[in-house]
Amino acid sequence: MRIEIVCIVMAICLIRSSFSQEKKRVQEDKTLIPYNSGMELRNDVPKLDTKGNFLLPMKKKKKFNLKKKPMNNRISNDLLNRSADEADYSKSGSICRNIPGLTNEQVRLCRKSPDATNIAVQGLQQSVYECQFQFQKHRWNCSSLSKKSKNPQASVMLQRGYRETAFAYAISAAGVTHAISRACSQGDLVSCGCDRPNSGFAGQDWKWGGCSHNVEYGVKFSRSFLDVKEKAKDMQSQINLHNNQAGRLVVSHNTEMKCKCHGMSGSCEMKTCWRATPDFRRVGTILKDRYDYAILIDQSALGNGARGNPKRLLPRNRRKTPSETDLLYYERSPTFCEAKADVGFPGISGRRCNRTSTDVDSCDSLCCGRGYNTIRQRRVERCRCRFKWCCEVECENCTIEEWITVCK
Repeated sequence: MRIEIVCIVMAICLIRSSFSQEKKRVQEDKTLIPYNSGMELRNDVPKLDTKGNFLLPMKKKKKFNLKKKPMNNRISNDLLNRSADEADYSKSGSICRNIPGLTNEQVRLCRKSPDATNIAVQGLQQSVYECQFQFQKHRWNCSSLSKKSKNPQASVMLQRGYRETAFAYAISAAGVTHAISRACSQGDLVSCGCDRPNSGFAGQDWKWGGCSHNVEYGVKFSRSFLDVKEKAKDMQSQINLHNNQAGRLVVSHNTEMKCKCHGMSGSCEMKTCWRATPDFRRVGTILKDRYDYAILIDQSALGNGARGNPKRLLPRNRRKTPSETDLLYYERSPTFCEAKADVGFPGISGRRCNRTSTDVDSCDSLCCGRGYNTIRQRRVERCRCRFKWCCEVECENCTIEEWITVCK
């Protein structure tokens, strides 16, 4: 009996000793955490019960550095494709130097206001798209402005005095003004906000409110960003500055009043109204009309590189004094039938024309009387679309063959 008791006592002591050694080994291992804490745990160590908690050694987790430096190779091209709130301006100096076609003055302005410069470049791109829409039926279709640099201000077309150049200057200035004005009201820029409340009298059923587009700041920044390129005081620079201002005035003179209704069940008992810039398609249409009636300035006033400060811009026909909203040019445009590398024009060969049209996109007019070829074209477009509950639209891809006419 005594022998059995001694054996039991020895067994208990051995178990306690083994338990103490294992507990000490685990505690000397890695940090102990509660088993149910949700953290990543090792599975190769037995669980230990200490005051009701199971403890296991914890793996050392890899630390991640959240303060990573931005990539250096994302500069101008990245900036041109990003919105204002996505852009990283921590390296604004490097970004501004790599936007193609900027003068030293524009680079300094960019360093001071990189967010506004980003919006301004987006406005320039918007002006190119609108130019392509307005001139899609013409021989010159703004291809000279849509280069890989994404900055139409770097185009060699702007070094000439054509009627098309006048439109390019005006639509570019309008694009910058339009984009900056809207960005201010949307809170995308740190240097501006909503326009001041209108000082005019409100109606009986409406009042001024909301966030008006800051056209005043848009005009100011457009002038600072674009007009600095014209350093000379000769007639050519004066005409370019005039066309810039004409584009800005189209935006500022055509603002619209937009309102939001208030009242029970949409009764619109009261309206809150604000001023907004016009749709840019309307701006492009107005400037296209001004292009059609652009005024040719007497080129003798330009001189042979001589600089002066002319007080007036004299039209060649002397029958109309140019107004501040007229587009001016001093060099007759070429026919644009041939490719012109000096202005970046690829020519009209291969351009699609309309065989039955009597407008400027007719094959006779667009192809300069050289004839056209009829070719078969295959294209894939979505067709037989149907709504699938809920909530998507399923379409099939259909191959369409058609005969089109292109200039020789």
